[in-house]
Amino acid sequence: MNNFPLILLPALLLEAVFYFLPLWPKFSEWFKKLYRPVQAILIWVSGIAPMLLLHWAQDLVPDEFALLAVALAIVCIWFLVLPHKPMADILLLALLGAFILLPWFKDMFPSPPGTTKMGFLNKQLWMRVGISVFLYLRRMKVPGFGLMPTRQDWWVGTQQFLYFLAILLPVGFYFNILRIQFPKLSTWVIPFAAVGTFLGVYLFLALLEEFMFRGVLQQVLIKGLGSKWTGLILASLCFGSVHLPFREFPNWRFALLSTVASIFYGLAFEKANSLRAAMITHSLVVTIWTIVFARSL
Repeated sequence: MNNFPLILLPALLLEAVFYFLPLWPKFSEWFKKLYRPVQAILIWVSGIAPMLLLHWAQDLVPDEFALLAVALAIVCIWFLVLPHKPMADILLLALLGAFILLPWFKDMFPSPPGTTKMGFLNKQLWMRVGISVFLYLRRMKVPGFGLMPTRQDWWVGTQQFLYFLAILLPVGFYFNILRIQFPKLSTWVIPFAAVGTFLGVYLFLALLEEFMFRGVLQQVLIKGLGSKWTGLILASLCFGSVHLPFREFPNWRFALLSTVASIFYGLAFEKANSLRAAMITHSLVVTIWTIVFARSL
């Protein structure tokens, strides 16, 4: 396992603060009262500050900082310039996806050689900034945005997960595309690893992805097209397509699996009218995939 250098801890803590602030209702109430250009400036600062701190801790000069600063500025002023329309929402999602998937900014988060790689902060940065822009500048209403699931969230989220399993297991084993392989851990440790995986996915993966794909894209498509199923399926196809680079490009089988799973995430969101329900379904799927089927596809 790579060592984690403590000099990077302040940058990660700052990123964590900016990540969790929108989930604090009192902060959101205060932030929404600010003048919209001030909101845009503060979101922009929150985007560049952790990256600059990461470089400062290592006595490095950030390469292509101007490009990142301009790209962040475009995202932050998007809804100051463009109208609050579905096409503007979809175009911003596409822009954020390009910044995440294309190699433009992946090397802008350095770490000392032989230590934990900081490249994951690129996705974290753009999705976090995107959430703030949609929440505050776009004033997007996303039901169930938060961390504490209700009983209904658990019920609907777990139900949709079991429905997905009812399809995945027989099809996967029949076509020999699923292989059971548990982590190389003591048997008694595996349940704790599963719980840790679920919590990590719920907090740092499902929240980001479900906000963008269910909270924004699926809602925009359903309202724009006037059809729940059409919007849900199109959003799921988009979700599956961004998983094409998994392990190797193009990984069509994993993209198809992600698309099917995404349909159940979308159903959980619609049935519970809560992002947290979709986050639970998503986290359960990733957990069982990681703990039981990690060597598949």
